[in-house]
Amino acid sequence: MEHDRLRLGLEGMSFRGFGQSNGTIEKKYMYKVNRLFLCGAVLTTGIFAQAALEKLNHTERPALRMPLNSIPFDLRDWTGRDEAIDADIVERAQTTEYINRVYDSRKQSGLNFSVWINYSRNGDNLRHTPEICLPSGGWTKIESQTRVLSVLLARDRTISITRLSYAKGELVEHVGFWYYIFGEGKLENYARHLPITSRSSHGRTTRGSSMTVEVFHSGDNDPEGEVMREFIHELLAALERILPLERADYHIP
Repeated sequence: MEHDRLRLGLEGMSFRGFGQSNGTIEKKYMYKVNRLFLCGAVLTTGIFAQAALEKLNHTERPALRMPLNSIPFDLRDWTGRDEAIDADIVERAQTTEYINRVYDSRKQSGLNFSVWINYSRNGDNLRHTPEICLPSGGWTKIESQTRVLSVLLARDRTISITRLSYAKGELVEHVGFWYYIFGEGKLENYARHLPITSRSSHGRTTRGSSMTVEVFHSGDNDPEGEVMREFIHELLAALERILPLERADYHIP
């Protein structure tokens, strides 16, 4: 009898323990199910939020209104000619469209400007500026000859151009530099006017398309950049019919 009561007690204890174990397992199962539903809801909400944000921030990458090679060879007192360029340079410049042209002066024999214009639909070309490319080729910047030139446009507007100077041995090279961004919003435009350069993470990338312009002149017969200013004035007039209407221009390399 005593053994029977003991056995029944043990069985009862075993049953009660089994029942508690089932409850614990059920709670754990429901906890995991709830977590899965919660994670799924958060993930789905994130996906929809990301899609909405991308749609809100969608920016066009405008194309040029006309091809770069439609820039006239004759610019008032200047006569242009195309120059070949290595395919490797074109590839590294990450260009969609470009021209590499020399303009000779009709007034002064031996005076010329080399023009390199690089348009990128994806805005990748902002990584390539004189401040980066020339020093890597052994050129040393002449800080004292750096100028910011103000060039007059139509309707009394002006554009700022940075005139940089570099030396390599006895050679001196001057570069007029500016660039355009097409398709970025007001916030990006504001940020680019802050004191940051193309070497920054923001300066090397763009949500729009972009175009860089570099005007090269060798020698020391234009110390203040006045002749360069006159040539760039004519070049800008030719660019006007090519550039997208919605654009922002910058000159800090």
